[in-house]
Amino acid sequence: MSSMSGRPVLIELDKVTKKYEQARGSVFALRNISLKILQGEFIIILGPSGSGKTTMLNLISGMDRPTEGDIIFDRQSILGLSEEKLAEMRRKKIGFVFQFFNLIDNMTALENVMVPLLPEDLSEREMIRKAEDKLDLVDMFDKRDRFPNQLSGGEQQRVAIARALVNDPDVIIADEPTAQLDPDNTRKVLDILKKLNRMNGVTVIIATNDEELVRLSRDVITKEVRLKDGQIQGLRESSQGRSWSEVELG
Repeated sequence: MSSMSGRPVLIELDKVTKKYEQARGSVFALRNISLKILQGEFIIILGPSGSGKTTMLNLISGMDRPTEGDIIFDRQSILGLSEEKLAEMRRKKIGFVFQFFNLIDNMTALENVMVPLLPEDLSEREMIRKAEDKLDLVDMFDKRDRFPNQLSGGEQQRVAIARALVNDPDVIIADEPTAQLDPDNTRKVLDILKKLNRMNGVTVIIATNDEELVRLSRDVITKEVRLKDGQIQGLRESSQGRSWSEVELG
């Protein structure tokens, strides 16, 4: 039995389906997805473009709502939450890292990292301290006064990770976080996510179509979820890279 089994369930998808109504009929993005994510896991959601990876991340984070089924986040169903409550949940509990870095061009790295802190009741000094602390964590402190166009792609992604971390979230949700990066920067970004998981206990959920990223993450992955056509085609579990087992589906 995995050593992870003693950890509490942080997120649960219970028979989740998401479909969109179009002129030609219903289009299913996800069909009958059930998955438990334990606190402190490192999960890879793998599948080709159009398999439902981003839809799954959007549902987990409350950015979208399922057509059928339920999503439990930290022992609470998010289906009945208002948009205001969902936004608060995302701000306090989830950090987002995207394929495109989404930095604000006319703000420095430090100012970009401070953005999620603006709704909080903090002094400017405290916001700067927290932002600098996260920039230091991703080895970008010395470039805190540079603008995005003065940074490489890998450096911009590290700033984006610092921004995702500035509210000390329980979960990092990363959608194709290394798709725009060369192999060297891919390793650097991945090493940061591994460190956050191992040292800080942050739950990491990565969606990707990159088999190499999966290979590089084998030492920390606890679940590998393979999606195809909106359904889970395969699920493997391990205790952080050891004693892999196939999980029977359906």
